[in-house]
Amino acid sequence: MRKKKIYLSNLAWQKRDTNSVIKIIKDHKLNGIDFAPLQITNNWKNIIEKTYSYSKYLKKNKIKVNAIQGIFYKKNFRLFLKNNNLHNLINHMKIIIKLCKILNSQKIVIGSSEFRNKFKLKTDDADVIFIDFFNQILPLLKKNNIFICLETIPKEYNETYLYKYDHAVKLVKKINSKYLKINFDTSIFHFQKLNFEKFIRNVKLVKNIQITEKNFQHFNKPSKKNILFCKKLKKLKQINSLSLEIISKKTNLPLIEVSLKKINKLLT
Repeated sequence: MRKKKIYLSNLAWQKRDTNSVIKIIKDHKLNGIDFAPLQITNNWKNIIEKTYSYSKYLKKNKIKVNAIQGIFYKKNFRLFLKNNNLHNLINHMKIIIKLCKILNSQKIVIGSSEFRNKFKLKTDDADVIFIDFFNQILPLLKKNNIFICLETIPKEYNETYLYKYDHAVKLVKKINSKYLKINFDTSIFHFQKLNFEKFIRNVKLVKNIQITEKNFQHFNKPSKKNILFCKKLKKLKQINSLSLEIISKKTNLPLIEVSLKKINKLLT
C-alpha cells in the first residue's frame, strides 16, 4: 500500500483535456493536483471567479489541490529592478493567497527565473532585496496560514539567482519564519550528483517536493537519480507527499498514464 500522497501538476495537460486526465488521476488513486492558474484560462483577468468555478469542478471529482505554482506567468514582475513596482507585486500576492483559500491549499511554490533575474546585481545585494520582500509579505502569510516554498532552479535553465540549494537554505534560515520553506525539486540533480544526505540534513526546511525529469519530460522513463531519490524518499517518514511535475504543450494521455504508473510503483 502506498504511504505517500501523490499529486500531478496541471502543467502536464491542456485545459480541453481536463476531464480525461482527471479520470486517469482517479483511476491511479492519486490525491490531486498542483495548480497553475493560467492552465485554466489565458490571462489573469477574472482569475478569482474562474478559480471558484474550477474549485467546484475539483470538489465534485474529489480532487485536492496540493500547491499553487506558476504564479508569475505572464506577469512582468522583476524583483531586482529598481522600478519593480512593489505595490503591484504585493497586490498580486494577495490574489494568489485568495486562490489558495478558494482551493483550500496552504502552499505557494515560487520558482520563476524571470521574476528573480538579478541581472548584474551582486548576490549579496540581491539577498537584501529578496529578504526585505518576503519580510513584507510574511504578515499576509501568517494571517492566512499560507506557506511560500522557494524553489532552487538549475543554472542551466537560465536561473541567475537561486540555482544552489545551499543558497535557498541560507535564505530560509535567515528569514526564519515557519511560513517560508523550501520546494525541493529534483531538477537540481539533473546537472550534478545526487546528494540525498544534504537533503536529509535540511529536511525540516522542506515543505514541498517535486519530482521532475530533465526538461520537464514525462515520467515514462525516469532517470536513475529520480528512481533512487524516490526509493529513498519512500522510507522517509518526515515526508508524506510529493508532486510529479510534467510540463507539456500538448496532452499525451498514454504517457501521462504510464508516468503515473511509474511513480506509483516506486512509492508502493
